[in-house]
Amino acid sequence: MSVRDFLHNYFINPMINREGYNTINTIAYAFLFIFLSYLTFNLLKRLKIKIDHLFAISIFPFIASGVIIRVLHDAKLISGILFMTPNIWLLFFSLIIFMIILSVLIQNNLKIPYYKPLFLSGFIMFSILLPTIQIKNTQALLYFIAFFIPLCVLIIIFKTSIENKLVMLFQILDSIITSIAVTWFNYTEQHVLPRFLIEKTNTAFTFVLVKAIVIYFSLKLIDEYEKDKEFNFYIKMLIAILGFATGMRSLLRLLWGV
Repeated sequence: MSVRDFLHNYFINPMINREGYNTINTIAYAFLFIFLSYLTFNLLKRLKIKIDHLFAISIFPFIASGVIIRVLHDAKLISGILFMTPNIWLLFFSLIIFMIILSVLIQNNLKIPYYKPLFLSGFIMFSILLPTIQIKNTQALLYFIAFFIPLCVLIIIFKTSIENKLVMLFQILDSIITSIAVTWFNYTEQHVLPRFLIEKTNTAFTFVLVKAIVIYFSLKLIDEYEKDKEFNFYIKMLIAILGFATGMRSLLRLLWGV
């Protein structure tokens, strides 16, 4: 198999034809994510940005905007390979890095804290994009609320840090939305491991239990072995972003019916 055929079979065709992920591209994207995350952490340290709740909040509107654009592509209101995963996230990664650097320059020259222009620019983008989302599937909304409220209660009473609670909320919510979509609305799971679990157990809700256990022990390991507070927070923030991005895309698609 030539390099061209390999790229088409495992990367390009699955993306264009919406075939879902396979083992090869999943591993490749995971390594790319880890590599870019490492480079970003070092860049933030060079820029003397404290990686904390303010930083997380300031980039949140960009993540939400990326989700909306991805859903607009799912709804076929916009087209192009640039708006498919992972390209859309590489695009927003570049945008966020650019805006972080620009915000730091504003901070250094105008003495305005970097997180203010960073958050504002992302919020403006999000505010423009949000009205484009449509909610047509009210039945799916009711299913979501029925699962969301008990989950929130469990997360609130669970004794752990606020960042751990948010990570658990986003990640478990992602698996719940997937389970709702697959079980009652004939959606198919695109990721390798969840698809394997669903096929082997014949129920999508197995994924919820497995993911909850994995996230719980992952957070315990991070807290036990990573004593650098900023890097500890950074890892958790990335895990939360992964859960939020995939979960919100699935939710918006489900509520729109696309």
